[in-house]
Amino acid sequence: MRKILIAALLLCSVVLSTVGQSDFSPEMKRIAVFKNGYAFTYREAQTTPTNGWVYTTSTPIGVLGTVWGYSTTPNVKVMELRTSQSENLGTERVANLTEFLLANEGAAIHVDVIGGDGKIKSLEGAYEIVSPLRGFAAIPRPVAGNYQVPDAGNFGDMAIALKTENGTLVFPAAKIDSIEVIGQAKWTKPKIVMQNRLGIRTEGVSDGKPINLGLAALERGIRWIPAYRVEVKGTPIKEAKLELEADLINELTDLNKTEMYFVVGVPHFLFDDTMSPLSMNTAFAGVSGYFQGSRDLRNVSLSARQIMNVADGADYSQRQNEPSPTVPIDEQLNSFSAEQLYLYQANSITLKKGERSSLRLFSLTVPCTEVFEWTVNDDPETQRRYLDYSGSSNSQPLIRDLSTQVWYALRLKNVTGMPWTTAPAITFREWKPIGQDMLTFTPIGADNILRVTPATEVIGTQTLEEKARERTQLNYSGSTYNFDLVTIEGTLKLRNVKKEPVELVLARNLVGEVQSATDDGKISKEGLNLQMVNPNSSIKWNLVIPPGEKEIKYSYKVYIRR
Repeated sequence: MRKILIAALLLCSVVLSTVGQSDFSPEMKRIAVFKNGYAFTYREAQTTPTNGWVYTTSTPIGVLGTVWGYSTTPNVKVMELRTSQSENLGTERVANLTEFLLANEGAAIHVDVIGGDGKIKSLEGAYEIVSPLRGFAAIPRPVAGNYQVPDAGNFGDMAIALKTENGTLVFPAAKIDSIEVIGQAKWTKPKIVMQNRLGIRTEGVSDGKPINLGLAALERGIRWIPAYRVEVKGTPIKEAKLELEADLINELTDLNKTEMYFVVGVPHFLFDDTMSPLSMNTAFAGVSGYFQGSRDLRNVSLSARQIMNVADGADYSQRQNEPSPTVPIDEQLNSFSAEQLYLYQANSITLKKGERSSLRLFSLTVPCTEVFEWTVNDDPETQRRYLDYSGSSNSQPLIRDLSTQVWYALRLKNVTGMPWTTAPAITFREWKPIGQDMLTFTPIGADNILRVTPATEVIGTQTLEEKARERTQLNYSGSTYNFDLVTIEGTLKLRNVKKEPVELVLARNLVGEVQSATDDGKISKEGLNLQMVNPNSSIKWNLVIPPGEKEIKYSYKVYIRR
């Protein structure tokens, strides 16, 4: 088998280097990062205009209507942004033996050539290429400069003219068995690189005078994912250390001592899926799964939780002096509000494109108490089934088992002076993890319930009983239908096996019109829809359950189509 040996390793990957520098190379100065994968970026640098113009190839990939230029130099204005393509001379690595021979034309070589009799003949000397491709190593002309080179081993009519001591020997390149370049080999070929270029026209500055310019844009490719750690303290619990961390995912650009602002709130950018024509790109940055469609943490399902079992026989007394997972003192970054949004500030962030980072935004002590939480909901299909119920579906019971899990939870009060964003929260006591759930958005000064783990000391059951039924007719969707108006009584039974009273937050969300509720239940209608026959109703209780059992009753009426 014929072997092709080269003095150094020939890689097939392309290494591109651009010759010539843009006269304006802005770096990322500050970023306001949203949780949905978008960020408002500000790139700035000092530059010197010529005839009022500066040019850069560092063009942001921005959303329609959000790309603009600005000046931080007094009395200097940005009057126009203009995009175009510029030609730059670069190089790329040779990809095969043919290109290697073309790139090293004129070098001294030691070459083994296969003769007509099949024997190997060793030769040495400087060589030249005999081929239409001979201009390969010259500076390429636009368009025509990018040569089509045969694959390695397929040399076509290419020949080698080798200058030896006796004269010049010409032989087909295809007869080469092995080759060694004497001295330093060349591994690159010239290439014209087309680059997007953004021109900025300024006003109010003389030629030769440096000014500070910037480019701002809403871009995609960097996001933050919040996460909380909660460490409860005291027996009974009276406070907790609450920490918020930001997991930062950067797939946009290199950051070097950049000001970072983590935004809490729901941003509204109408054209966030439409690229600005100034960007001159075909796709937004951000290609990993973290940037594919909506991944809002509020959409994470919390319904499929398994009961967390405490390790049997665990001896916690031997580990009381181990370090806490939270920091020992209160600390937080600078933060401030901007209309309906809230921003946490972090200075001097350095993070390369493709890297990940975790930053602590605050660690503060907040009031906290133990509470049990129970929410009982109707089946999501209840509203539809009440209206679709007919003789053909008598086999499907309208009232289903609604018994759900009672949760051990924490009531946290937001006294931090800043809103808490929606994020997963893991709860500890000292070093011991207790459970993880979702802490939902909590305004300043408000209370919120954080589920920790399914309760084993407070047990709840639910029963429903039909008390009355009367037939009636209703006009629904432009027609008159027969309905039954059914009165239902619900009973919530709670059993507290602890030796002391416990606080319980109880909610019953149902389809129908609530008539009554014991124990001062607060009745309300949720999501009023005037076209619906049955309203969505809610009853909420704040209870203290003594040791033993307690029973709570309520009643409501619901229309069921016959």
